[in-house]
Amino acid sequence: MVRTFRGNHTIYQSCGNTRELGTAFIVMGDMQRRVIGWWPIDERMCRLRNKGRFFNFSIINVHSPHSGSTDDDKDAFYAQLEREYDRCPSHDVKIIIGDLNAQVGQEEEFRPTIGKLSAHQQTNENGLRLIDFAASKNMAIRSTFFQHSLPYRYTWRSPQQTESQIDHVLIDGRHFSDIIDVRTYRGANIDSDHYLVMVKLRPKLSVINNVRYRRPPRYNLERLKQPDVASAYAQNLEAALPDEGELDEAPLEDCWSTVKAAINDAAESTIGYVERNRRNEWFDEECRTVLEEKNAARAVMLQQGTRQNVERYKQKRKQQTRLFREKKRRLEEAECEEMELLCRSQETRKFYQKLNASRNGFVPRAEICRDKDGGLLTDGREVIERWKQHFDQHLNGVENVGTGAHGNGRNDDARSLPYGKSSRNAVNTRSQRTTCSSTSKRHTIVSTAQSYGESWKTAFLGS
Repeated sequence: MVRTFRGNHTIYQSCGNTRELGTAFIVMGDMQRRVIGWWPIDERMCRLRNKGRFFNFSIINVHSPHSGSTDDDKDAFYAQLEREYDRCPSHDVKIIIGDLNAQVGQEEEFRPTIGKLSAHQQTNENGLRLIDFAASKNMAIRSTFFQHSLPYRYTWRSPQQTESQIDHVLIDGRHFSDIIDVRTYRGANIDSDHYLVMVKLRPKLSVINNVRYRRPPRYNLERLKQPDVASAYAQNLEAALPDEGELDEAPLEDCWSTVKAAINDAAESTIGYVERNRRNEWFDEECRTVLEEKNAARAVMLQQGTRQNVERYKQKRKQQTRLFREKKRRLEEAECEEMELLCRSQETRKFYQKLNASRNGFVPRAEICRDKDGGLLTDGREVIERWKQHFDQHLNGVENVGTGAHGNGRNDDARSLPYGKSSRNAVNTRSQRTTCSSTSKRHTIVSTAQSYGESWKTAFLGS
């Protein structure tokens, strides 16, 4: 599952049907354009490939079975991890990150693989499995090679308020020195029992100078239902359109560009744009105050982990959970009442929009696709060009060029020639059909706006 959000970040998620497990990558900013591969494997594993300047990066995110799991589950996990590691290109920088549920010690015989700066003295059973895998693949557990104080080496706090280092970072031995630091940042609060683990990499990433495509805002077509707004829009549109003589002399493409600019200028000045809705309309100042109190209690607990501070943090967390749940419930009740009013007033379209939104929840737009070779395209312009090639191949690749033996008039060779002779003929034929006099085009646009034709207005304004 790939989700692109308005906050300039993309989530690559691999999970099962339940909410018990799952792994994911959050790619932010310019890094979104460097993603060249994504493979969701199962609820415990996923793989992401990024483009680098000298070497590409294959990063495997894992969630290992805990110490109480059966040996069969652990063997199956490491067998799957080995298969995914072998599928990575041999020249890539291969990195494994995630919750390995393994405590690595400071034993002398394991020093080439684990170093000597682990937070623990002895290696447990899961740690031995991890060391065996790393040694078999010539990898190093780099999270135990850097000297930090114990609080900044621990990565997990148990329900009994004990801390341990079970989240690790592994890298292949060929690129051992590419990781220059690994430590935890305890201040990052994501309401989890794990701390944020930060990794600093030395190698340079690829330089991407392309400007990211931004989707234009949508016009507020609902305002055209008001007679005064519709009349003002028709007048502005008629004033913005060029004279008939200019349209007669201009080519078809220039004529359309001029008409499109006139439509957009009239719509922008008359009806305006649709305002973006807030995602969490239930989150108000009361929720913000409770959240800040909980974060403050967590900071005190991390500084002094006394029993009183731990209980205070738990109480603040429960208070926040109850308040957030109550706010969401009130919002759902208000939305149900609004849908009932829309149904009674016979606002069918708005009613089903609200209904589908409540059923599906928040569904972000998918702004990436794959090229012909299976690689990921993340830049907006490249995605649009790929869709253009796709539809040219499937729609223009087969055209009527004559009558065949069965009278279907299809040319089988045109399937492999999306830009061949048959496609050019089809494009020329469509251009001839759409060519009309400038007088009729101008009259059609203005009269459509005046007669309040909803479908035509939507088509023009959405161009």
